[in-house]
Amino acid sequence: MENVCVESRNDDPLNWKAAAESLSGSHLDEVKRMVEDYRKPVVRLGGETLSIGQVAAVAAREMAVTVELAEAARECVKASSDWVMESMNKGTDSNGITTGFGATSHRRTRQGGALQNELIRFLNAGIFGNNTESKHTLSHSATRASMLVTINTLLQGYSGIRFEVLEAITKFLNTNITPSLPLRGTSGDLVPLSYIAALLLGRPNSKAVGPGGEILNPNQVFARAGISSGFFELQPKEGLALVNGTAVGSGLVSIVLFEANVLTLLSEVISGVFAEVMQGKPEFTDHLTHKLKHHPGQIEAAAIMEHVLDGSSYVKEAQKMHEMDPLQKPKQDRYALRTSPQWLGPLIEVIRAATKSIEREINSVNDNPLIDVSRNKALHVGNFQGTPIGVSMDNTRLAIASIGKLMFAQFSELVNDFYNNGLPSNLSGGRNPSLDYGFKGAEIAMAAYCSELQFLANPVTNHVQSAEQHNQDVNSLGLISSRKTEEAVDILKLMSSTFLVALCQAIDLRHLEENLKQSVKNTVSQVAKKVLTMAPNGELHPSRFCEKDLLTVVEREHVFAYIDNPCSENYPLTQKLRQVLVDHALLNGEEEKNFSSSIFHKIGAFEAELKALLPKEVEGARLELENGRPAVENRIKNCRSLPLYKFVREEVGTSFLTGEKGRSPGEEFDKVFTALCEGKLIDPLLECLKEWNGAPLPIC
Repeated sequence: MENVCVESRNDDPLNWKAAAESLSGSHLDEVKRMVEDYRKPVVRLGGETLSIGQVAAVAAREMAVTVELAEAARECVKASSDWVMESMNKGTDSNGITTGFGATSHRRTRQGGALQNELIRFLNAGIFGNNTESKHTLSHSATRASMLVTINTLLQGYSGIRFEVLEAITKFLNTNITPSLPLRGTSGDLVPLSYIAALLLGRPNSKAVGPGGEILNPNQVFARAGISSGFFELQPKEGLALVNGTAVGSGLVSIVLFEANVLTLLSEVISGVFAEVMQGKPEFTDHLTHKLKHHPGQIEAAAIMEHVLDGSSYVKEAQKMHEMDPLQKPKQDRYALRTSPQWLGPLIEVIRAATKSIEREINSVNDNPLIDVSRNKALHVGNFQGTPIGVSMDNTRLAIASIGKLMFAQFSELVNDFYNNGLPSNLSGGRNPSLDYGFKGAEIAMAAYCSELQFLANPVTNHVQSAEQHNQDVNSLGLISSRKTEEAVDILKLMSSTFLVALCQAIDLRHLEENLKQSVKNTVSQVAKKVLTMAPNGELHPSRFCEKDLLTVVEREHVFAYIDNPCSENYPLTQKLRQVLVDHALLNGEEEKNFSSSIFHKIGAFEAELKALLPKEVEGARLELENGRPAVENRIKNCRSLPLYKFVREEVGTSFLTGEKGRSPGEEFDKVFTALCEGKLIDPLLECLKEWNGAPLPIC
């Protein structure tokens, strides 16, 4: 055979430049590309261009995506397969082809096909837990991802496997037939991958799940998939090619990272929404701050939050409030709001780096030995070592746990009336706070989610055990780490769903707050004009000058601190309105001695009139809002975060939660979680950022 020298890229022999170039552009652009790949109807495999989005699509969208093999790969695949057969016939000694496996590779045989069959038999060591409550089967989506990555890594022509075998697995995918793979029992991917091979061989212990969830035996599988050639008789090396790789771990990871990237972007946007409902100060997003820190993840996170807040109706209103009363809230916001870009920035970078590492992995050749036809040799090496998966997943899981911690800190501020700038305790939306505890249960659940997430942040890769008679003395534990990261992503989705509903509750409470405040202001003004303007003798009364200060009290007092009983003497509104009248009376001097000009004597009449009128007006304002006729429109309509609000309230169909309605918070969280798992959040999320030009606002 002709010797061909394969050179590395001249200007990038170590691949660092290519790795760096893959991180060019924004993380948002990266997510958009993933989504675009995810929605394509065809995935064409050639061995080197498979993307995370494509793997996630084949895993989740099933029959909506067709897998095609590049015909150009057939020749290289055939050449490596032919080489194995020729070398076997020549008596060439190669590991796993003429020898035993691993620590027993000193054994020899000339029965190459039988050796491959034995490989699959002894690797079929998994436990499924059938007919028990304990299920140990790899998920349908992860198995489909594993099959796709297996095909892709074997298409490059270094594995000694027939093209027809890859075509058969492709037919399984395209007919939505999924082999049953064990969830546990392997330090790499040998054991689960052996069950794909077992199905190809027609082993009686192998089975698959059909499109409708029905259990299929090998005969039914081949009939449904339209494979008329019968079960495969493995040729030398083909069993090794099928099992000696990282496809299960990297396939599962591809699904995990697709979701992790979307959730990371979501955490940036909802940090902006959190700032809106908390009446935060937007200066925490100022570009100079983040430019001076240099980290690209932080700079992008801040720029995205800045974009969400730029022009926000909430921000404009909060700025007016801060100018009117600088002491109403602290000079600077707490860490969960003010340092959210600094917190999320490194996590974005970690998840993005992991994504690129795995994208390289799913386009790698990972079995052993590698067949180098050009040099007429078999290379006994170790690309099956899935360390990129294990390390990337340990790092990703730590990042996901940190995102969850920030989310919990933000949630805790949001439900706490000591910190949330006027929102009711527990975000209770009902008329009677004594019978409405809002999101109290949700906060308990969020604490539990966060605790579990922090535990999962512990590394997996440092727990490796020596295996297979000390031949496998170090192993990546990539699949185990992948599974734990899948769990972490699932918990983060639980937290995100809960937080999204809470944020929408806060948005609606701000809307209610404005309508109720408007009603209180109008009523106080009306009562002041009626009671305080004229004296009994028909002359203008000195108390008429109190109205402006009374309205200032209403403007500054948090509505939900008194609104359940607005005229109660135990609540701050009545106390502070009375204090205004008392202060004016003390300044009234000698006029207070005259009954007709005394302000003190007006206090009782003012409060009596207010008690007669205010509760009715407040209830009327609430009813008008509930019936869709609010006096003041919801500010969210003039915010870039509106698509997320509409997603939760309209597309998913959640409602404003109160103790009066009886609907439990978990019912609403479940709706959002289901929609999140179905990928329905992606479009509203991206719509929030559709106008962003990919750069921070200028420093002016």
